[in-house]
Amino acid sequence: MKPFGKLTTRLDAVRLIDENTRRITRVEEVAIGDAAGRVLAEDVVAGFNVPPFNRSSMDGYAVRARDTAGASAKPVTLRLIGARHAGEIFDGVVGAGECVEIATGAPVPKGADAVVMVEYTKLAGDGVEVQREAKPGSNVAPEGEDIKKGEAVVKAGEVLTPGRVGAVAALGFSKVKAYAKPRVAIYSTGNEVVPQGKPLKPGQVYDINSYTLSAVVAANGCVPVRRGLVRDDFDAIAAAVKDASTYDVAVFSGGSSVGVRDLFAGVVEDLGRVHFHGLRVKPGKPTLFGEVGGTPVFGMPGYSTSCLNNAYVLLVPALRKVAGLPPAEERTVKARLSRAIKAEGEREQFYSVRVEGGEAVPVFKQSGDITSMAYANGYIIIPIGTQLLEAGDEVNVYLFA
Repeated sequence: MKPFGKLTTRLDAVRLIDENTRRITRVEEVAIGDAAGRVLAEDVVAGFNVPPFNRSSMDGYAVRARDTAGASAKPVTLRLIGARHAGEIFDGVVGAGECVEIATGAPVPKGADAVVMVEYTKLAGDGVEVQREAKPGSNVAPEGEDIKKGEAVVKAGEVLTPGRVGAVAALGFSKVKAYAKPRVAIYSTGNEVVPQGKPLKPGQVYDINSYTLSAVVAANGCVPVRRGLVRDDFDAIAAAVKDASTYDVAVFSGGSSVGVRDLFAGVVEDLGRVHFHGLRVKPGKPTLFGEVGGTPVFGMPGYSTSCLNNAYVLLVPALRKVAGLPPAEERTVKARLSRAIKAEGEREQFYSVRVEGGEAVPVFKQSGDITSMAYANGYIIIPIGTQLLEAGDEVNVYLFA
């Protein structure tokens, strides 16, 4: 065994990861129906005004505003000369003392400059009694009010939210150019790890980490590619690391500790560069970050809780940067501990909790117990030097996405 050297703090690890990851530049065309959540690669510029005509914003009657003067005090009757629904054009012109029935979204007829809501009217023979005075522009959305021709309605680098997808759709685009989703290779290492569906032999465990990591990757704008299990063998690990260098990001779990079979760090060092190996945190001490052939490579602990916790803390920011997404919004709540927690003191500690009724209920068991995360909805960070948190202490809970 070769012991860890100087351990890297969490903040230094975050900095090193940020300094050595960059957004991918591949661009692809994406159908507008599949574009939500994608990062736009070029400005979407309006080729026409939206709306492309003056349109009614209410059901009612298109009128000349001056013909309704005084109607709020004494109703005015106008002659009804037609009716139009959305998508229909009135061929005539609204003249003095006339009106046209109109639906929401329909083009305002020539000659009219206002719409009186149907609630303020009453049919009177072949005419319409108007009971409220209209001002010019009342209930009319003018041409170009929403989007002006030549305007960049969504800009390169922005994420296509549902609202932005709608703005693009309003301009008639069926496709947009977006940055490709980064492809993230995921490997689980260890002779003891076996795939689901295969009977367990003594000493074996099922693969957990490739599935939890895939879920994290997919939730943060990237495409997970599960590359299977890798045996504790130098040549097998070297082949996997070389394969990983063809992806945008690679994540290995297991094999990054200091046991005689933990060969991963040596392989990465031989084929590329190790930026740090070993963190001053608990759980998650045996974490590695490096690069091979320009591909960022993460070596996560094999224990499931350590692996997933460090994925939230270290991997997520890198994934979002590579994908061109903004940093994940940090969601925190204050709560009081339901019971005391003894801490290590020498390392910063992540302690999973479940927030219930204003209390933070500790659920952490051991680094290898996945239910430490399955039953949690967040975690607290216990600073270096702290050895005890008392029941009732107020803590800051970092909520899982």
